[in-house]
Amino acid sequence: MKNTLLPVSFFFGANNKYGYCSLFKDLYSPYIEGNHLILKGGPGTGKSTLMKRVAEKLERQGYYVERGFCSADPNSLDIVLVPEINFSILDGTAPHTIDPTLPGVTEHIVDLSVAWNKSLLKAHTKEIAELSKANSLQHRKCTEFLNVASQFEKESVSVCLGFTDEDKLLRYTKRLANRLIPERKASEKGKISKRFLSAISPDGITVQHDTVVALSEKIITIEDEYSAVSPFIAEYVSNYAVLNGYDVYQCFCPLFPNSKIEHIIIPELKVSLFTENSYHYSIDDGEKTVHANRFYNKEKYLANKEKLLLQKKAKKELITEAVKKMALAKDIHDKLEEYYIKATDFDVINDIGEKILSSIK
Repeated sequence: MKNTLLPVSFFFGANNKYGYCSLFKDLYSPYIEGNHLILKGGPGTGKSTLMKRVAEKLERQGYYVERGFCSADPNSLDIVLVPEINFSILDGTAPHTIDPTLPGVTEHIVDLSVAWNKSLLKAHTKEIAELSKANSLQHRKCTEFLNVASQFEKESVSVCLGFTDEDKLLRYTKRLANRLIPERKASEKGKISKRFLSAISPDGITVQHDTVVALSEKIITIEDEYSAVSPFIAEYVSNYAVLNGYDVYQCFCPLFPNSKIEHIIIPELKVSLFTENSYHYSIDDGEKTVHANRFYNKEKYLANKEKLLLQKKAKKELITEAVKKMALAKDIHDKLEEYYIKATDFDVINDIGEKILSSIK
């Protein structure tokens, strides 16, 4: 895949009603030749900095690089993925814990704990334990708010589907797929890669808009405040593309990480479908906007509008509270990092980093 002018970034994990959903185990197969470096170490030990250096080096060498940012701290990296050479370097610690299936063959553990002054850490056992518990508590509270928020969204979708003209929606979606996706006799189906384009983070709803711009020349925006029709359109067009042999990024909603596709990107065709609502503002480069209410029965929509607005308000307030809990968790995590930073010999970390960088050909 050709490199892009803008960095390509996703989230490979998301906070939601389940607590945390990680995509790490689906990103590569250990049974296919490749190299995957699993970093093990505590907070503040330089994992993200090391991954950023690796990403920059590989991009300078001309490779297509995907950066996966942390939903709990959108400035921190969780993973760097280079599909072209089946290479990745990732944070294998909680909440996205991953252990190798073929250790020393295609997967390699990089132990950063060798740089710790463990006596110094043990001297602060009580403080570290209290901070760790407090951090977990805030994440649990966040999950509780997101769980209720997801129920309001589910109810809103159900209401909207009750007055959606499904035949009209299907006819439009078929025309759209035929227009966007050239038919071809593919020897095999395209590959679906599951991603999150957005995340509920301490900063609010964080969306990787630059990724859509970097991978697309044609962006179809679906304005769908209640997410009633956009998942159907995205899934249909995505499946149509895959049947014709095109690889597709399916970007799921963090609240419904296993069932609701919000956006899709088809890199080979440089085409994207992007859902616009209160949480994802429109992209200026969008070619066309499809309004979800064109598929609604107008009278029934107006009859349910007040109910939908109340559900929308409740969901927004719950997500706002969840974001506050995440912000508190990050503050606690930052304090936890201070203990590990003081106990880490960064000369040792830098030596490990240099060895990794020099080994990348």
